[in-house]
Amino acid sequence: MVSKEHFVDMLQKRRPGYSLEQPFYTDPDIFDLDMEAIFYKEWLFAIPSCEVPKAGDYVTHKIGKYRVIIIRGQDGEIRAFHNTCRHRGSIICQELRGSAPKLVCPYHQWTYELDGRLLWARDMGDDFEPSKFGLHKVHCRDLGGLVYICLADEAPDIEPYAAIVRDYTGPHNLKDMKIAYESTIVEEGNWK
Repeated sequence: MVSKEHFVDMLQKRRPGYSLEQPFYTDPDIFDLDMEAIFYKEWLFAIPSCEVPKAGDYVTHKIGKYRVIIIRGQDGEIRAFHNTCRHRGSIICQELRGSAPKLVCPYHQWTYELDGRLLWARDMGDDFEPSKFGLHKVHCRDLGGLVYICLADEAPDIEPYAAIVRDYTGPHNLKDMKIAYESTIVEEGNWK
C-alpha cells in the first residue's frame, strides 16, 4: 500500500521533463489517492448536454466508487444524482444510457421523479415521510452545453472556471450540437 508520504516523495523525486514513474499509471493505491484528492473533490466534465436532449434521457457514470445518473428533467433542467436507491442501495439505472419517464428501482420499485423526489414506496408505514428519501444530489452545472458534476459535499466555486469556459464555448453554440460518432478505447492504465 502506498502511503501519502511515499506518494509525495515519489513526486518530489520526479525528473523534470520526464513522465511520471510507472506506478503513477497502474498502482491501485495511487489511483485511490487520486480519487480522494481530485475526483471526489473537484468539478469534472461529465457529458455534452446534447447526450440528454429530451426529458427522461439519462447517462450513467462510475467515478471511482460512486455511480452517478445525469438526467434531463421534465422542466428541461439537467440534474445529477447518486445512482443508488434510498431504500436498500440498489443501482437504479443499469444501462449506460437510456430514457425513462420515472426512475424506478428494480428491487422494490421505489419510484422517483426525474428531479429526484421520491414519488412512491410501498409498505413503509404511516409515519414514513417520502420527502426525506429523495435521491442524493450530485452538484451539476451546464456550462454552455458542457455538463460538469462535483461529488464533494461542498462543491468548490465553479464561477471563475465557468467564465473562462463561456468565453471559449459561447461562439460555438454547443447546446445545439449533435453527436455524430462515438468510439471506446480500452487502455491498461488509469486516468493519466
